[in-house]
Formats: sequence, C-alpha cells, structure tokens
Amino acid sequence: MNDFIVVYSAEFLRRIRSRPYQIGFIVGILGIYAMAKLPSLMVGGMLSAGSGVVVAGAPSLTAPAAKALAGDFKIVATKPGLAPPAIADLKGRDAAFWVTLARSKSGLDVTIYSDKAKSDGPSTIAGDLAPLNVQLGADVPAATAANLVDLKPRVVQLSTKFSNSKDATATWAVAYTLIMFLYVLILVNSQLVMSSVAEEKTSRIAELLVASISPVALLYGKVASAATLAVLQMVVWIGFAILLGIAGSGSHAAAAPSGPDIGVLLGGSLTLGLIAAFVALFVLGFLQLSLLFAGMGSLINRTEDLGSISAPLIIPVVAALLVSMAALGNPDATWVVALSFVPIFSPFVLFARIAMTDVPTLQLVLAFAVNVAAVIAISAIAGKLYRIGMLLYGRAPNLKQVWQVIRS
Repeated sequence: MNDFIVVYSAEFLRRIRSRPYQIGFIVGILGIYAMAKLPSLMVGGMLSAGSGVVVAGAPSLTAPAAKALAGDFKIVATKPGLAPPAIADLKGRDAAFWVTLARSKSGLDVTIYSDKAKSDGPSTIAGDLAPLNVQLGADVPAATAANLVDLKPRVVQLSTKFSNSKDATATWAVAYTLIMFLYVLILVNSQLVMSSVAEEKTSRIAELLVASISPVALLYGKVASAATLAVLQMVVWIGFAILLGIAGSGSHAAAAPSGPDIGVLLGGSLTLGLIAAFVALFVLGFLQLSLLFAGMGSLINRTEDLGSISAPLIIPVVAALLVSMAALGNPDATWVVALSFVPIFSPFVLFARIAMTDVPTLQLVLAFAVNVAAVIAISAIAGKLYRIGMLLYGRAPNLKQVWQVIRS
C-alpha cells in the first residue's frame, strides 16, 4: 500500500504539472465553448452578407414572396420583370440567389438563379414560398394557405421516461454530448498511460523503479492517478458546459434562439442520476481500457511500436462509440441490451440506455457487476503482463509467449 501511495502521489503531481496536460485542459474548455457557440455562428452566417436574395417579378407577387423569405434570408432588393440576371448582377448586390416569380395555371412558377455550386438555399426558398403557391393555386386566403402548408401534428410521447418529445430530444442531445466526452476522456487518458509505461521501459527507468517498488503497485498507481486527473478534467469540462447553459438560457430569454445551443441543452436536462451514472461508467470504462493499454504497452521495446499495439485496442472502443450512438435511438433493442453487458462496450451502451429509457434494476445491477468483474480480471492480466514486460528487452514477445504469461 505504501508503494501504491508513493507512486500515485508522484504520478499525480508530475502529470498535473506537465505542460501537455495543462494545454489539453485549456483546449478542452475552448472546444466546449466552440461547440456551444458554433451553431449560432453558422445560423448567423446564413443571414449575413453574401446570402441575400433578389426577388423579381410582378409587384403583386414579389411583395408577399419577400415577406415569406425574410425569415430565412436577407432580402437585398425586389425588381420588376423576369429577365435572367448575370453573375455581375448577383455580385454587385452581394446576393446569393435571384428568384423570379410568375403566375401559372397551377399556382406559382419559380426560377432560382445562383452562383453557388451546392447549397440548401433552393430547398429553403421552395419551403418558404409553398404557402404562396397554395394560395394562388387553390384561390384561398393567405392565412388558410399557410395553415394548409404548415401542418403541426400533435406528438404523444409513449415512453415512460419522458412526458413529451421536447424533453426526449433535449435528453438525447445531452446524452450524445456526454458519450463524446466519455469517448475522448477514456481513450485519450488511456493512451497517455500507455505512453508513460512505454517511455519508462524504453528509457530503462523501469529497471530502477521495479528494483525498489512492486511492479503491481507501480502499475496501479499510474492508472489510479490517471483516473483521478481524468475525473478532474471531466468535472471541470461538464461544469463549464453547465455554466454556458445557464448563461445561454438567460440570454435566450431576452431574444429568440438562433440555433441549437449545446450549453442550454446541458443546463436543462443534466440530472443528478445521469451525472452519477456517467461518472461510475467512466471510471469502470477507463479502468478496463487503461489497464489493457498499460499491460500491452509494457511489451514494446521501441516507442515506434506504440501504434501497432494500440490500434487493436482502439478498434473496439470506436465500435462501442458507434453502437452507443445507435442505442440512443433504439435503447430497448435486443442487440443493444445484450451489448450493454459486454465489457468495453458496456460503459458506452449502458449509459445511452440509462439516458434514454428506464433500464430495469436487475439489468443495471448485472451490468455493473459484469463491469466490476471485468476490471478485476483485466487488472490481474495486466499485472502479469506488466511484471514480465517491463523487464523484457530485445525482441518483442509473440502471441504464444503472451498467452503463457497470462496463464502462468
């Protein structure tokens, strides 16, 4: 235990004082801020200069059309006539689209001129002008045409977890964001543990360390300190996201929202139960993966071999991330329930299920028990690999030798 405490304290202080950790800490905060503000910046860019619209045609058509388009575009000008514009006409008015309108037997004849090779603008323009097309084709009042086009069905949420679709959508966004946090924190910090182990071995510092400290205590101390620092990162990053949500909700109360804001969603749907599940599953997932990375990292003799060793371990984590994204949409599917009991996959998939549905208590207990058992088994395997691997130099061991070490 004394060896463990010594290693834990030394590793914790060394890593928290290291420049890469501090830079990563700050970059993470900046990344969260960018994620929260990017949607509004993108929406604001759509309405900025260069995305304007010129509406051309008879005044009886251009006036209502300009009103309909004003919600999504900046109306640069309205002009009479149906003559096609030149590129210079668009550039000169700093416009992206030139829309000509004419009456037809069936309603409205619309032609859109643009210099953009690919854009969602034409489909947006068509949607905005749909009520006017119905009004002209069916010869009904404008209000009636708008109601005919703007169909708003009642959505009844049958899930026992959510009372309405708005809460379900907000929680989906929160779960999606937290799963990405889970993926980044587990994978990045596990690879850092592996790099630290490989560095100590290739520099032969490990020979001095294991001469005075138990190899198992050295391994567990490294993993425990990395887990503590990862939890610290997680708490600060999520806390910052919640603060953004509180600030964002206050600003959105005074003005109409300009787009989905991750901060607002986190501030509105992040419950204590979800936080507790996230922390518990993060710790279990991190311990499973970091112990595997550390054990395998002790087998290499050159830092150049890190990629070849880590790649087979990263693939199942990426697969777990993709499965968890699918689980957010169908959390009660049989295959999703089954994968929530599989180590490595379970922390991601089980969290998605906890966020989006009411997971039976028996399944929760069994899934956590399986993950705890997996941590114990992996720690035993990693400990054996670490004890042998840290003092094994020369040619890297083959699979047969690794299997013999595990069985011994």
